[in-house]
Amino acid sequence: MRLCIGLIFSLLAISMSSAADDLENPGVVTETCPALDTELPLATEYGSAGIMKNLAESPDSIRAIAARLLDAALTTEIGINESGCAGDCAVRAQSNVVYRVEPIAFLPTEKQNQICLSFEDQTSRFPMRFENRGFDSIEAVTEWITDFSQGRGDDGKHLYEQCSSNCSPRYTFNISKRSEGYRVDADVLCGLARDRDNDQYLISTSLRRICPNG
Repeated sequence: MRLCIGLIFSLLAISMSSAADDLENPGVVTETCPALDTELPLATEYGSAGIMKNLAESPDSIRAIAARLLDAALTTEIGINESGCAGDCAVRAQSNVVYRVEPIAFLPTEKQNQICLSFEDQTSRFPMRFENRGFDSIEAVTEWITDFSQGRGDDGKHLYEQCSSNCSPRYTFNISKRSEGYRVDADVLCGLARDRDNDQYLISTSLRRICPNG
């Protein structure tokens, strides 16, 4: 019992001493980290999903645009990642590049398969997720994204088995820099069938900054 009482008084003394120090030194920075989760748009372009254009890496192909936008975005991410979080927090913000790809033209509702309408409802709430893929270069990231979105490789084949019929995937890739290389997490909304008479896709990059709350 005496030990417990002594411990309580010791803790109270430490607390009071710290409070007094703060009053005497009003300039002391406290470790408060306001929660922050924002996106800063970087670039938006339109690209062609045409097979021949992508094989030839035509400047207006999704493949070529992805390589260019991701290179610019990840270079920006390295610089912005040095800045701290808001308020008096000394912790650095975590910055991820968000890369999105989606078709711009879809078939009218009356021409949609029921399975695509069902997928649209399900995956808009619970996207298909492919997590923690690691790569050692921007080129390797771009190569995986291209293969994945075209149904190649283990991940691409698995995606196309899940997103069946003529349903069209819409992709969100979260890309973060590691000490060596990059990590990619992909969320896929599988839903409405696109209008194949229009091969244009909307391609965008943004910077997502996250601060801890603590």
